Amino acid sequence: MSRIPGQGLCGAARALWVEAGALRARSEATFPLAEAAKAHVLGETGRTTGKIVLTVEETSAT
Repeated sequence: MSRIPGQGLCGAARALWVEAGALRARSEATFPLAEAAKAHVLGETGRTTGKIVLTVEETSAT
Protein backbone atom coordinates (compact mmCIF):
# COMPACT_ATOMS: atom_id res chain seq x y z
CA MET A 1 0.00 0.00 0.00
CA SER A 2 1.40 3.39 -0.95
CA ARG A 3 1.01 6.34 1.38
CA ILE A 4 2.04 9.96 1.37
CA PRO A 5 2.74 11.18 4.95
CA GLY A 6 -0.33 12.99 6.24
CA GLN A 7 -2.29 12.30 3.05
CA GLY A 8 -3.50 8.70 3.39
CA LEU A 9 -3.47 6.62 0.22
CA CYS A 10 -1.79 8.26 -2.77
CA GLY A 11 -3.87 8.73 -5.92
CA ALA A 12 -2.49 5.76 -7.86
CA ALA A 13 -2.96 3.33 -4.98
CA ARG A 14 -6.46 4.70 -4.31
CA ALA A 15 -7.40 4.19 -7.98
CA LEU A 16 -6.23 0.57 -7.85
CA TRP A 17 -8.23 -0.07 -4.70
CA VAL A 18 -11.37 1.49 -6.23
CA GLU A 19 -10.98 -0.58 -9.42
CA ALA A 20 -10.60 -3.72 -7.31
CA GLY A 21 -13.76 -2.85 -5.36
CA ALA A 22 -11.83 -2.49 -2.09
CA LEU A 23 -12.85 1.17 -1.65
CA ARG A 24 -16.34 2.48 -2.21
CA ALA A 25 -18.08 5.74 -1.37
CA ARG A 26 -20.86 5.30 1.15
CA SER A 27 -24.07 7.17 0.44
CA GLU A 28 -26.01 8.29 3.52
CA ALA A 29 -29.01 9.74 1.68
CA THR A 30 -30.19 10.87 -1.74
CA PHE A 31 -32.40 13.90 -2.31
CA PRO A 32 -33.78 15.50 -5.48
CA LEU A 33 -32.29 18.95 -6.11
CA ALA A 34 -35.63 20.52 -5.15
CA GLU A 35 -35.06 19.18 -1.60
CA ALA A 36 -31.53 20.57 -1.23
CA ALA A 37 -32.54 22.39 1.96
CA LYS A 38 -33.44 19.05 3.60
CA ALA A 39 -30.10 17.62 2.51
CA HIS A 40 -28.32 20.61 4.01
CA VAL A 41 -30.13 20.17 7.33
CA LEU A 42 -29.11 16.51 7.41
CA GLY A 43 -25.50 17.45 6.72
CA GLU A 44 -25.49 19.97 9.53
CA THR A 45 -26.54 17.36 12.10
CA GLY A 46 -23.03 15.96 12.15
CA ARG A 47 -24.47 12.46 12.38
CA THR A 48 -24.03 11.30 8.81
CA THR A 49 -21.67 8.43 8.06
CA GLY A 50 -21.63 8.82 4.28
CA LYS A 51 -22.09 11.28 1.46
CA ILE A 52 -25.30 13.18 0.84
CA VAL A 53 -26.24 13.03 -2.84
CA LEU A 54 -28.37 15.53 -4.76
CA THR A 55 -29.94 14.23 -7.95
CA VAL A 56 -30.78 16.38 -10.96
CA GLU A 57 -33.49 15.42 -13.41
CA GLU A 58 -32.55 15.71 -17.05
CA THR A 59 -34.94 17.67 -19.18
CA SER A 60 -35.42 16.75 -22.79
CA ALA A 61 -35.07 19.51 -25.36
CA THR A 62 -38.11 19.94 -27.55
